[in-house]
Amino acid sequence: MEKKSKVKISDIYPIEKLNIKKALSFLNIPEYTKFELLKEYLEPKYFDSKLPKGIFDVVIAPHACERWNTRVGPITTNNVITNIFKVAVFTKPNRIQVLEKGLAILDEEYVFSFEFANAILTITTFYGRISLVPMLSNVDILRRYNLQFNEQVKLNIDINVLAQQELPYTPTSVIEFEDKENRTHLLFYFRSKVKNKDFYYHLMPEERDGWDIKIIDLANAHRFILSDIQLHLMGLLGHNFFLLKYMSHLDPERLKNLHETHSKTAIRRFAGNIDTKFLYQRGIL
Repeated sequence: MEKKSKVKISDIYPIEKLNIKKALSFLNIPEYTKFELLKEYLEPKYFDSKLPKGIFDVVIAPHACERWNTRVGPITTNNVITNIFKVAVFTKPNRIQVLEKGLAILDEEYVFSFEFANAILTITTFYGRISLVPMLSNVDILRRYNLQFNEQVKLNIDINVLAQQELPYTPTSVIEFEDKENRTHLLFYFRSKVKNKDFYYHLMPEERDGWDIKIIDLANAHRFILSDIQLHLMGLLGHNFFLLKYMSHLDPERLKNLHETHSKTAIRRFAGNIDTKFLYQRGIL
């Protein structure tokens, strides 16, 4: 049988259905180290200091977006702020501490109010950054003072100061898609400060408590066993060499089958025309 001259992702990791519902990419997003993004956070000491369980969506109210752009900075879009909070709430909820009902703080810096209903966390306003307005460290007392005396503390920040602020951990791109069982998946992509060490968070909803989280580490193809749908996605996103490394470490039978059906030239081309000797050393050719 003549071997194929071109490798397609459907030849390696075929799937029945993948319906992409939304794909967003953001400009001027900072790069991070893996240590920053995978850092563990202490669990809040008291139960009522934690976010409620069962959050399956995050919404930034238009008013909250306006307040971010006058009190928090840097000036950005609702989509960026939404995905900042989706990453925090879904992957590292201990980054958020609830101060009192409907009032919380992200990363000990960003003070906001929220509502929770029907599995949706809605951010209703932003008060600001503690580093810029230190009195916000007592925002619960401040809010009660405002309500009692009908006085408003000025929280708006000069536009030049807003421009100097950095975003919290923000994905460079986000993909929302459905599988064959119509379950919603989220894929967050983060760019690393170190070349070729970018990675993804893949989230799939659990029935009750929230999201099942898988890390796809592009620098370490052997780190985690991945599902066919995760591997198919990596192929669609152009991470072909990652797939070949993954197969050489964790799925050798599939790599063997690839060699039986495709020429070495096709596999090398699929890998990005990487040096043949290098591919032999990695057990790919």
